[in-house]
Amino acid sequence: MLAAPVGAAAVAALGVPAGAAPSGVAGEPPVGVDGRPDWGAVRAQFRLEPGWVNLATFYLAPQPRVVRAAVEHLCRQIDANPLSVTVGLSLPDGPTGWPRVRAALADYLGARPEHLAMTTSTTVGLGVVYNGVRTKPGQEYVLSGNDHHSHVEAARLAADKHGARVRLCSWFHDPAQATAEEITRTIREQIRPDTRVLGVTWVQSSTGLRMPVRQIAEVVRKANEGRAEADRCLLVVDGVHGLAAVDDDGARMGADILVAGTHKWLFGPRGTGLVCVSPQTLDQVRPTFASFMQGGGAAPLSPGGFLAFEHAFALPVSVAFHQALGRARVAGRITELSTRAKRGLARIPGVTLHTPSAPEMSAGITCFSVRGRGHEEVVALAAERKVRLSHASNLDRPYPRMGTGIMNSPDDVDTALTAIADIAR
Repeated sequence: MLAAPVGAAAVAALGVPAGAAPSGVAGEPPVGVDGRPDWGAVRAQFRLEPGWVNLATFYLAPQPRVVRAAVEHLCRQIDANPLSVTVGLSLPDGPTGWPRVRAALADYLGARPEHLAMTTSTTVGLGVVYNGVRTKPGQEYVLSGNDHHSHVEAARLAADKHGARVRLCSWFHDPAQATAEEITRTIREQIRPDTRVLGVTWVQSSTGLRMPVRQIAEVVRKANEGRAEADRCLLVVDGVHGLAAVDDDGARMGADILVAGTHKWLFGPRGTGLVCVSPQTLDQVRPTFASFMQGGGAAPLSPGGFLAFEHAFALPVSVAFHQALGRARVAGRITELSTRAKRGLARIPGVTLHTPSAPEMSAGITCFSVRGRGHEEVVALAAERKVRLSHASNLDRPYPRMGTGIMNSPDDVDTALTAIADIAR
């Protein structure tokens, strides 16, 4: 459990009224008297530019007010005494540091603190993992062309060092029509005796498709029956767009290693991330950098060096913000908004939806295309209408995409749909 939760004293010292929930905002706490989130008050936590509908916040998430306050609270301590990073930094309710950060994240993920290494991003975490996996020459890393460039490149760079190779597959014919059965069947067929790593993405930023990680983990488990430890296929999951967008314990889905930045859907301070390693896999991953973090388990995998400690050590506040709202309610809100977006896009002539309609096969990212318009053109034309969209970059024909976070509203989605319909005419 969280070693030192963000309590009333900390909230008050961070500029939130006494008696408000940890994620409260002056005069309007996001959690109402019935325990349900007040989504309007949640929106008020964020400093998004007025007059715009912002559906690209998952790219680099804005921070809620209480997280900004925590970062500033820690920053003042470091500015006053830089040696405070060695003798101890504190949030208003008590000390903070790597033990507290790992305890908070472990509680959220369904892990134990010793299973976690801390990094600065998903990209750095993937580099730590692929460089560290004990690999024999001739073994392979199997990924998909729909995985993010950072994931594929981390595998390629490590393969060059280890005398291994990277093989890219396609797990489905059409992302919008993909099913768990199709994906698991294809993966089962593609795992070979020399497959050392199967790399998948929990929620693909290129298609919006949510991979059935639990079912995939079972396929990998069966493929490993009878294999020696050095030949075991390891399931590595890029979890950045599933963490805090999907109501599931990331550490309990069956992956050997889960990598995620915490500065997207979790609203963690920028420049923060994690690697969660299952206990049976710890001895299969070697450190790449000298670590400043003490302890056994996955701690030695954490890259050392001087970091933005005021950001890293404020992470427990981000976790508390989500826990105050409730993970299931957050995921439910995201699903509600993304379903509204998908249904609306499907009704617009000239628009093709590329993300599965089924909630269990998608999350907060919805990808689409507009007939006769390129992805950059769609994003630019939406911006002319005060709607911020984004687009993926790792496909031959990238898609425009909408990201529906808890700071968004049904009206935001409807405004974006109106703009897209105008663009499609």
